[in-house]
Amino acid sequence: MKLLSLFGSLLLVLLVSCDGSTSKTLINKNQLGQLTPKTEIKDLGTILETDSIAVFDIETRFGKTEEIEIFDSEGKISLIVEPKFKSDTLVTIDEIQILDTRYKTEKGLGIDSNFKVIYKNYKINNIQNSINSVILSINAIGAYIVIDKKHLPSELRFDSEIKIEANQIPDEAPIKYFWLKFKDLD
Repeated sequence: MKLLSLFGSLLLVLLVSCDGSTSKTLINKNQLGQLTPKTEIKDLGTILETDSIAVFDIETRFGKTEEIEIFDSEGKISLIVEPKFKSDTLVTIDEIQILDTRYKTEKGLGIDSNFKVIYKNYKINNIQNSINSVILSINAIGAYIVIDKKHLPSELRFDSEIKIEANQIPDEAPIKYFWLKFKDLD
């Protein structure tokens, strides 16, 4: 009887921890909530049922649609989806720009995080210096994150040729843009 009640308690804890509320906003490699590289654009409305999707025409002049905007229940843009055309009839997700603070990794990284969260929890695979920002590639989650150079020390702000190291970026530097790039699983 003790074994049965122990098993029942364990099952209850497992069910409560997997209620789906977190998984709908969890960022993982090749996954944003229920969206994956195999998610077809036509299914966005079903998967993101509590959100609104801007009207888009999947068959624009050059066979590519513009970005698809996803709005939360308050009317704010929460995600911008860029489609990937695999064939005439199969259109999936190429990448997603995350604008909503509800979306986070298991380690707490989201659009409202600062550089310290990235540096403490993830290996930064590449730092690209551009005119106004630095772009961080994080292969572990398939993300690239942009930090505005105005948050860097002055000697790094105005030279797009200088090599920037992770230890030169201040901990409190906020994330400007957060993209999740999906890789094909075929």
